[in-house]
Amino acid sequence: MPHLHIMKNKRLAAGIIAFLMLFIMLFSASFIAIEADHDCTGEECPICACIAQCENTLHQIGDGVVVQAAVIVPVVFMLILAFLLATDFPKETLISRKVRLNN
Repeated sequence: MPHLHIMKNKRLAAGIIAFLMLFIMLFSASFIAIEADHDCTGEECPICACIAQCENTLHQIGDGVVVQAAVIVPVVFMLILAFLLATDFPKETLISRKVRLNN
């Protein structure tokens, strides 16, 4: 039974991390949308610095998806290709070859 307790903790931690990632993405996107046309004070504008940081966060989150897709897509492609090739080969059995089995 301790194994189930560990699994529950891992699921809970994964759920919390997923919720926080979603919150960060939504907060960053909404901050960029709200402050897109602010009154900029120049090169040292704190709002522009926050917008740049939010854009950087969104790019980093997006890069993780690209890396995962770059790893997963070839594997899925190879599995589909192997399945299609395996179904093309005729399944020969003794009965399909009409072999008589004598005792």
